[in-house]
Amino acid sequence: MADYYTLLTNAGIAYETACKAAGVPIKLSQISVGDGGGAVYNPAATATALKREVWRGPLNALFQDEKNPSWLLAEVTIPPEEGGWYVREAGLWTDTGILYAIVKYPESFKPVLATSGSGKEFYIRSIFETSNASLVTLLIDDTVVKATKAWVMGYLADELASTRAEIEAMIAQASALPVGSMVAFPKATVPPGFLEVDGSVQSIATYPDLYAFLGTTFNTGGEGAGNFRLPESRGEFLRGWDHGRGVDAGRAIGSNQLDALQNIKGELSSRSFGSGVLGAITGGVSPSPFGSSRPSAGIGGSTPLGQAGGSVVTDLTLFDASLVARTSTETRPRNLAVMWCIKAWNAPINPGNIDVAALEAQVLTLNNKLSQLFKTPTDVKASRAINVTYTNSSTLPIVVNVALVGTAANQTATVMVDGVSIFGSSFPNTGLSLAVSAIIPAGSTYKVPTGSYTISNWVEIR
Repeated sequence: MADYYTLLTNAGIAYETACKAAGVPIKLSQISVGDGGGAVYNPAATATALKREVWRGPLNALFQDEKNPSWLLAEVTIPPEEGGWYVREAGLWTDTGILYAIVKYPESFKPVLATSGSGKEFYIRSIFETSNASLVTLLIDDTVVKATKAWVMGYLADELASTRAEIEAMIAQASALPVGSMVAFPKATVPPGFLEVDGSVQSIATYPDLYAFLGTTFNTGGEGAGNFRLPESRGEFLRGWDHGRGVDAGRAIGSNQLDALQNIKGELSSRSFGSGVLGAITGGVSPSPFGSSRPSAGIGGSTPLGQAGGSVVTDLTLFDASLVARTSTETRPRNLAVMWCIKAWNAPINPGNIDVAALEAQVLTLNNKLSQLFKTPTDVKASRAINVTYTNSSTLPIVVNVALVGTAANQTATVMVDGVSIFGSSFPNTGLSLAVSAIIPAGSTYKVPTGSYTISNWVEIR
């Protein structure tokens, strides 16, 4: 048997058998750690509890191993404020309080800042084998569990490992407005993803989605090969298409229409008068749009009535709407000047010439970098020494983990990165082991300074 291992307990096997028979899942909810009663021992399958439990908490994660489907990996992080004891054993518990599996764990001291002078999060991963891993589920209280770094890195890698079709789908869903939607904006700034509806000529290659929607509907000729024209909205009111209602019949959608005034009909009777001004016709309204009335020139060159040889004359009535209303060179209602814009593409930013292939390449590059981080553990103890400065000459960060054995009590070990101490652990007694670790950025230097300890193991994860 290996030096360190995980065993399904007899009680755990019985629980698993009962769950299979009933067709219900095996539910694991908690993990506990213990100090083994003060000494290392070999746990047995007959155990129903740890020898001496020092901490218990909810599992952070439980998942199948990618290469061995019958293996399950359980993870937990013990927070910095817990500690002051050794971890030599661990146990996995069902939701009914049964010790499902017991772990022989490498002896490790879990410091707590209040009493040890140093504090750190303590990460535990247990691997165990079950006959049907798909039946095992994890009950999580998401108000207390933490996401481990490994889980976050894995999640990011999975999320970013997208195909081109998936990337295009995500881009298409970045906006609730479909391409071709027209929106009025009260500022002279075209928002990202839009073009002003100004009758301009645009490239089909640059805006393929908008061209697929508009086609050549608004082309007037002269756009050139590979181009299309936008509709013109500047200075125009928009009107709902009649579409068979009969209010504005005969109109094609997208067609323009000149201004018009509904026809006004009426008549003014002619009268016979002598010469002179007759006064205003008011119709009982004051002020009135009607101006002064006077005899017109004689008909057929005749002279006004009352003159020698005079004949019948007509009545001339003047009309001026500006006397009673606001007038202009067009007929219009009250309005607000806005800039009409059309949705041109469904990107969350304004890329001008968006290149989905380039975007895909960038995402895959990032995904590759994530998958390379902390990938391969290497034992470098033979080439490492205390108080010697090393440089991370790679293009990616590395993780350095150094196991030390104290040669004196109450000594502190640390890792220095670029001359700065970023992590420290204390040896409460002579002969005890502890590990110090740090993430070393690309190009940075690192060392373990001189102290009362010797190197037990030195691993670098690249």
